Amino acid sequence: MKRRPTISVCMIVKNEEKDLPRLLSSIRGLADETIIVDTGSNDNTVDIAKSYGAKVYHFPWCNDFSAARNESLKYATKDYILWLDADDEIKHEEHHKIRNDLKRYKGAGLFLRLKNVYGDSGTDFLQLRIFPNHKGIIFEGRVHEQAIHCLEEKMIPTYASEAQVLHHGYDTNENVAEKSKRNRDILEIEIKERPDNINALFFMSKALRGLGEKERALACLDRLMELARLDPSLYMKDVIMLGASDKAAVLCELGKEDETLSFLLECKTLFPNDVLIIYLLGEQYYRRKDYENAYKELINLQDETFTKLLTPINIHETRMCLLNHLGISSLFAGDFLTAEKCFKKLIENDPMDKANYHYLSLVKEKAGDIEGAISACDEGLKRHAMDSYLMKRKYLLYLSKESYAEALEIYEDLNGYSSDVEVTAGRFLIACKSLHLQDMQRYYQILQEKLSIFPKPFPENFSETKDRLSGLEDEKGKSLFDSAINFLLKK
Repeated sequence: MKRRPTISVCMIVKNEEKDLPRLLSSIRGLADETIIVDTGSNDNTVDIAKSYGAKVYHFPWCNDFSAARNESLKYATKDYILWLDADDEIKHEEHHKIRNDLKRYKGAGLFLRLKNVYGDSGTDFLQLRIFPNHKGIIFEGRVHEQAIHCLEEKMIPTYASEAQVLHHGYDTNENVAEKSKRNRDILEIEIKERPDNINALFFMSKALRGLGEKERALACLDRLMELARLDPSLYMKDVIMLGASDKAAVLCELGKEDETLSFLLECKTLFPNDVLIIYLLGEQYYRRKDYENAYKELINLQDETFTKLLTPINIHETRMCLLNHLGISSLFAGDFLTAEKCFKKLIENDPMDKANYHYLSLVKEKAGDIEGAISACDEGLKRHAMDSYLMKRKYLLYLSKESYAEALEIYEDLNGYSSDVEVTAGRFLIACKSLHLQDMQRYYQILQEKLSIFPKPFPENFSETKDRLSGLEDEKGKSLFDSAINFLLKK
């Protein structure tokens, strides 16, 4: 019988009496030993750690997370290192995933799915949390310490696990600001020591963004990209790709739209398959209402899950935003099948968002499926009874298929749209089709007043009213009025 791989959980702590019990309870049955290095607690942290059977050591804090982490590695005796923070948590259902992956990827490092918890939501990304307990593998960086570079140098392979770690350290705005300030202060020391360290520059930009100092963050990212241009081999580093997407995001946040687009196009040539770059470029085109180019970029991500990124994003929100913008861009690009799939997925995710029923109806109409367009409105009206927006759309669809009796029934419930050009022109069309002179006069006069035309008795002012309508952007209103006039002229 093969021996199962063993795990040393290694941690550094200081004044963690609040969070530590949750973490230590969550790793029972997973950790074969727990190593805790305390950096100066003056609360009950050490006693709590010992009560859970952890081995506790002491190390004076020196503004260097890597130094403290590396101290914990000295005492580990098991096959693999799993490093955690006191505000982490690993649900028990994740344990077997970790065990299975250690058997499957023998001797490798594992990226776990880290979820930063913010209330009911949060951001997700991959982070190297498990690696073989080998001499020479150490953490680097005063803050946001990492061991990945040592694994790369030793050619130790890494794989992405489905196992998830919950991180509660950024659960309030106060925590984010406090940690961003702490990280900024420590990184200032590191950058002073090594001004061209790409990891320090990247994480400094993160800290500055967290503090709202976007221009300073941009300066760090500019330097990061400048170093990569001087040494193109750096483009192979994940931190450069992450820095590129962050720079694009900061430029966008600062309202530098043209510079954002120019930079993203440069990044696309450097990282043609990078999911975030493609997404940000598509979003930039979408913001400019350049739907053709937005479609060309976003269509490449239609099946993207965003679960293999190394930078924190809200996966669900990003996925929903992608579906919405791809759906609208596909509609303009004439790819009605993709547009329909997008809006159906959005409806499945949130059946109460009435805008998606409107878009689905519009897609069906553009594809020539009027009955399908009406059905989409009906589905929306089941959840939003008497919604004027959906009712108006259904009314206009009935007019387009010359179902005037059905359209007239809906019109009676559209009081809120009594002065709407489309609705009134449609009602005028119904009156003309039924040759109801009194209604013709009534709705014709409403149209004249709506268009600020001096009222003349019906039908003396056809040409003037028609000319006025032709100056509107309201294509549907013009079309309905033209249909009515053409019908009358034939009579």
